Amino acid sequence: MLWNQILLAYDNSQQALRAVEYVGQMFGRVDNVKLTLFGVYDKVPDHEMVQTPFTDQVKARISVLERERDKGREHMEEAKKHLVRMGFSDDQIKTKYVEKNKNVAKDIIDEVLKGGYGTVVLGRKGVSNLTGMLFGSVASGVIGNLQGATICVVE
Repeated sequence: MLWNQILLAYDNSQQALRAVEYVGQMFGRVDNVKLTLFGVYDKVPDHEMVQTPFTDQVKARISVLERERDKGREHMEEAKKHLVRMGFSDDQIKTKYVEKNKNVAKDIIDEVLKGGYGTVVLGRKGVSNLTGMLFGSVASGVIGNLQGATICVVE
């Protein structure tokens, strides 16, 4: 794993926006850095369903999930444009927006291991327990379970 292969976990939260700023300031003018802006969205069920008294409610929820997924994709593109303005070239940045497979922390870890990233940057978000109070639930899941990569948690 190489330090200059960076995965930036992104969910459009304030913490993720600060992580984008951090990465832009630290690595925006470094030539040999490759950055993947990585996001995870909730699974959107198939639309085909038998009409029942609850079908309209289910379709409404599916519609919300679709809009959230599409907004997430738009936010990632905005973050990429911001990183380009901060000094990255367009070809240094790849976006990867995937359907949640396990949970967000495990999906980040799987991507890091699969992609050979040496550096992971993510924002601290959420408070679910003592570790969560310090690092956030996704961040603590990554910190507690990822080995072999540098992890930077931005608050």
